[in-house]
Amino acid sequence: MAAFRRCDPIAAALGNACLAGLGYLMLERRRLAAGTTLVTAGLVAVMALADQPTWLPRTVSVLLTLWWAGLTAHAWYLAGGRMPRPAGRALPPAAPPYGEPVLGSVGRQRLVAAVAAAALLLGLGALRFDTGRIEGAAAASHRAGDCAQALAALDRLHAAHRVADGLLGARVLAAREACALLIRAERYARVDDRPRAADTLAHYIAHPGARWEGADARRAELLLAEAAEVLGGDALTGEARSLEEGFGYLATVLRENPGQDRQVGAVLDGFLDELPAPDACATTAVADWLRDRPAGGDALDRAAEAVPRIAPAAIVGCGDSLLADDDPHGARERYERILAEYPEHELVEEAERGIRSAETAIQLEEVRALLTGGTGGTPAYCDDPAPYRGADPYEGAGPHRAMLFGDSQSRERLPSSWLAGDAADAVLVICAGEADMGSVVTSCQYGPTAFTPTETVTFRTREVPVRVYEVRTGELVRDTSVAVGGHCPQTLNYTYYGVDTGPPSPQYARSNNADVRAAYQPLINP
Repeated sequence: MAAFRRCDPIAAALGNACLAGLGYLMLERRRLAAGTTLVTAGLVAVMALADQPTWLPRTVSVLLTLWWAGLTAHAWYLAGGRMPRPAGRALPPAAPPYGEPVLGSVGRQRLVAAVAAAALLLGLGALRFDTGRIEGAAAASHRAGDCAQALAALDRLHAAHRVADGLLGARVLAAREACALLIRAERYARVDDRPRAADTLAHYIAHPGARWEGADARRAELLLAEAAEVLGGDALTGEARSLEEGFGYLATVLRENPGQDRQVGAVLDGFLDELPAPDACATTAVADWLRDRPAGGDALDRAAEAVPRIAPAAIVGCGDSLLADDDPHGARERYERILAEYPEHELVEEAERGIRSAETAIQLEEVRALLTGGTGGTPAYCDDPAPYRGADPYEGAGPHRAMLFGDSQSRERLPSSWLAGDAADAVLVICAGEADMGSVVTSCQYGPTAFTPTETVTFRTREVPVRVYEVRTGELVRDTSVAVGGHCPQTLNYTYYGVDTGPPSPQYARSNNADVRAAYQPLINP
């Protein structure tokens, strides 16, 4: 029977403790040594992966520890090491005879194994020390807000450092993610995209890898700057979205940075000092928003105190602007607000005048609508007139400018000074009905011709029924008729299918401008 080559159990255990299968080689278990080396190399390779999720290196570290303990115990057992015999148990059978040790004496075996294990431990210790030094430098730069320098330091960490520290990859990944957020926030800030910069900083502050203690103050600075710009710009136009944004930024600063009360107050005062804005309607919108803003129990609530100072004059000024811009309905609504909300204010009298002016303008709109489409026939006004108190009264000497409907033939012959082109300039609205023949003006003889003898033709006036309304009151002031006279035409042409049939009799007299003027003068220019 072949003799066993003796290996000291302690030396074998120390040899396997270096995770390279040295103990198995000392026991001449080459296959076990090779397998051990492959498994160890695989675990180490996983540990060397960059940017690992936290659970993976922790799991591999546990496996590697168990693997190390198992290898150490197994080598010690194979070399003949035994646990102390429990009381009452029989001794194991005698060991077979041993031959010469593989590496000579027990002392030499232990020395070689100890050197190998010590080399592993010293290497791991040096790597852990270097890891701590690099991470410390990166963290210091990060805490100072210099993430570019921090990332440059982290770039010096490599696979060997991750092998020595199983959780290094997760820590580096967290630090890199946090620094990426901080760098991105500053990039947004450089291009004046402060809202995105502040949002990115909020994500940075919530990140577990954040180290810069100045992030809160920097975020507050960005929000204050954006609030000042928004409140000093679009918010002064009364745009609700801008007002909500500006006050939202200030509220966020107050909520997240209680020590920034003075800075928030300065921005708010700057906004309030700009009120009233140049545009009265914009100021009214701002005042309405401030009045309706729910109280938040913070320093921003005092903004509502500016409403009584700016609102009354702004509301009246807005009414004036709307009235000038042909929006009398909106103007009247503004003026009426003064009476309802500030009945004791000194501007009440001015608002009452504004209401009268707005109602006058509304009457004009209504009259214009009733007169629309009446150039040829008679408009709705003729059956349902409405007053416009801004018109001149129908009294005194004329001419009283009129709008004439239903008698376009006469309207074209009246002087332009008698006619109004719009209800705003009119004193009268004259509604003409269908003309009929009136009294005889004259008779004239025509002919003879080759086919007809001399004919006597009677000419009569064109009698037009008219209703005359005073624009100021909308009341009917005359219900009469006008007779447009004239004279005999010099020639009278008449045919029937190309054959002269003789003139019809009677006919309307041939009128000229003077005849038409004489007919309408008693109405327009008495």
